[in-house]
Amino acid sequence: MAFPTKPSQLTVFIRSLCKSYKMSAEAITRSKKSVVVGLGGFVAGPVCLVAHRHKIPVTLLNIDIVPGRANKIIARWAEEIFVQFEDTIKYFAKGKTKVNVVGCPLRSGFISPEPEKAMEQLGLDKKKKTLLITGASSGSANINQAICLLLEKLERFADNWQIVHLTGRDNFEQISSQNIHPKINYKVIGYFDEMPNLLAAADLVIGRSGAVSVAEFAAAAVPSICIPYPYHKDKHQYLNANKLVEVGATVIIDDLPNKKEFPERLWKELEELMNDKNKRQKMSQACQTVAKLQADLKIAEKLIDIIEKL
Repeated sequence: MAFPTKPSQLTVFIRSLCKSYKMSAEAITRSKKSVVVGLGGFVAGPVCLVAHRHKIPVTLLNIDIVPGRANKIIARWAEEIFVQFEDTIKYFAKGKTKVNVVGCPLRSGFISPEPEKAMEQLGLDKKKKTLLITGASSGSANINQAICLLLEKLERFADNWQIVHLTGRDNFEQISSQNIHPKINYKVIGYFDEMPNLLAAADLVIGRSGAVSVAEFAAAAVPSICIPYPYHKDKHQYLNANKLVEVGATVIIDDLPNKKEFPERLWKELEELMNDKNKRQKMSQACQTVAKLQADLKIAEKLIDIIEKL
């Protein structure tokens, strides 16, 4: 649920909040010992407000560097705030709430990934390096189109590389229907659920830089080319990616509206990294300096502490 920008949508938004508040109250008050974790967005607002009014502890998880409007409101009621980045602390500095830098909770598969399974599922050659392209779970039309334009150039790497292109479910038919058959092992799929395994199998990844994606790239220790979504007002994907840039784990390419310039800039960085094994190794090692693989456990321990004090 996003805050409406048009007056005509405001009535519907308020009605939805009121309905959510009532449903939240019915659910939360059933338990004698509860703690609420707000995960961001206005959808979390009614739940956290109900908890606050019923004296039930509220905590907040903020994984982007810059908190959104809803999280800034929820922070007023929070007993503890969990963040992914040290830089986020300043945005909550006005309040007295304790802020803990724990990282971003990820699936347990990132602790012990099984890259062989992903390679077997996708029919990949274990002797070749793997370039993974992803626009996150929903895909990216701009990234998809840029890759299609670069496939002919990528053919020069056919002897040593293979490509897995995650288009996103909504974009799969459009890309697969183009009937592209480059002279390089090229797998086009709409979605892949076992991302810990696939990222562990990748030698280089191209993708967006949402908070979870950045955390996953670091956890998998995979060198990356980050292409931040350019239309967020606060540019938070640029800020997320920059935390990897600071340690040398990624490079950023702007998603330019110019359909010719964007692929050209992407190719310049991509060609260099595919040719430079040493640079990729250094980027992989840099990922390990910022990866936080136990965020979920740290948060769980804090929540248990809060419940035990009730």
